Amino acid sequence: MLSLEKKQEKRKRIAKSTCNLFLEKGYVKITISEIAKVAGIGKGTIYEYFSNKEDIIFELMACLQEEYDEILKEKLAQNITTKEKLISLFDIFLSTDEKVQTQRKIYKEFLSIYINNKTDAMDTYNTKMMEKYKDILRNILKDSIERKEISQISLSFVSSIFATLQGYFIMNEETNMMYEYIDNIFMLFELNQKELI
Repeated sequence: MLSLEKKQEKRKRIAKSTCNLFLEKGYVKITISEIAKVAGIGKGTIYEYFSNKEDIIFELMACLQEEYDEILKEKLAQNITTKEKLISLFDIFLSTDEKVQTQRKIYKEFLSIYINNKTDAMDTYNTKMMEKYKDILRNILKDSIERKEISQISLSFVSSIFATLQGYFIMNEETNMMYEYIDNIFMLFELNQKELI
């Protein structure tokens, strides 16, 4: 019998092995048999680790998010401007890097399932994930406020910044439009700060 830790490791390995399959076929067209084949295990074994396909893409999304968080942590620790930190935070929406684009496609699959077939576990995960990134954004903005680069009012925009960028993302808008939005919102924060000085 596998320990809980070993079982979790195997669950992650199975989920990660399905990444290309999800990218090639999309969530709807994939069968559990195909997932088992790609993972190199029997179909019955899948159900020892996952309840259904949604559970697999949910785990895959969580694995990719862990990788993304490590890269983000390193970038935010660097001596970069506030705007560069914002761009790093929203890299999943903006980057042309192949690995990030893969994460973006899987995130779209996750959002599709989340919107159309939401489970309590997915809802909890999505809420925690959004709160984590909102906290990171708040900290970036607070740091910039303390250095008197932007105004205090910027903190009231945290939720709407996420909602807007996620809306662009879901609507498949060009990344240029997202960069323009970040530039404009940052310019607004800077202007507001100049008026206070």
